[in-house]
Amino acid sequence: MPPWPGPWNGRHAAPNDAKAIAALVLGILCLVGALCWMGAPLGIPAVVLGVLSHRDIRRAGGMLGGGGMATAGIVMGAIGSLFFACWVGFLGFAIMKAKTASPVVPPVLPPTTTAATTPPPLLPPGGWGRIHVVALHPSVTETLRAQLADEARASKTAGETVLVETISSTCAACVEIARAMPEPDLQAALEHVRLVHVDVEEFGLEAATMHLHTPSLPWFYRIDTHGTPRDAISADEWGDNDAESIAPVLSAFVQGTLHARKQPWGGTPL
Repeated sequence: MPPWPGPWNGRHAAPNDAKAIAALVLGILCLVGALCWMGAPLGIPAVVLGVLSHRDIRRAGGMLGGGGMATAGIVMGAIGSLFFACWVGFLGFAIMKAKTASPVVPPVLPPTTTAATTPPPLLPPGGWGRIHVVALHPSVTETLRAQLADEARASKTAGETVLVETISSTCAACVEIARAMPEPDLQAALEHVRLVHVDVEEFGLEAATMHLHTPSLPWFYRIDTHGTPRDAISADEWGDNDAESIAPVLSAFVQGTLHARKQPWGGTPL
């Protein structure tokens, strides 16, 4: 029987331990990916494999090499894991600081408009107090004349008198008159009046054929039960668009007692 060869004599290089090689590779990858989520998953295995490789190399009695690679894997894995832990800690601190920061309260700016400068809607919800206001809109089933006739019949049943006002979205005088409507003088003058708004921009040619579309706005019309205008006055019949000036003129017009006209109506109903 040949004698036992004894300890490794170093004549031939001992093969490197596979775990040492793996530890080195993982340590390099861990160091490269330290600033992303791959830091900890690669760094911890690198350290573990490096430690196991050192253990096996010592036990092999010189039959295995790769101690340097195992050490390098341990060092790089530890550094990469440390960088990763610092990055995660900084990120968590930033998130907590953002959550606990006091919210920024925007400064309270003064209102740009006041009740005196904000125009009231031409048709406020529920009308203007005791004045019954109705807004007409184009319909595919009823003409403007038919809608006016419906309002005339309904107002007769309710004991009201129909007064049609032509308006538009660009009519400044319409806004001034709307602002005056809640005043007591106009409330009393038009208490039993159904004020019907006809937007001449919406009805267009249909309003023009009924002589409801005039160059100046607004105009006020009395109509018969067929929805046909029979008489009209413009807002030029009074001076300022305030309740004190408007109320006596509209009241007399509704009652049929306003005979003198500053601007006669030239309509000839079709």
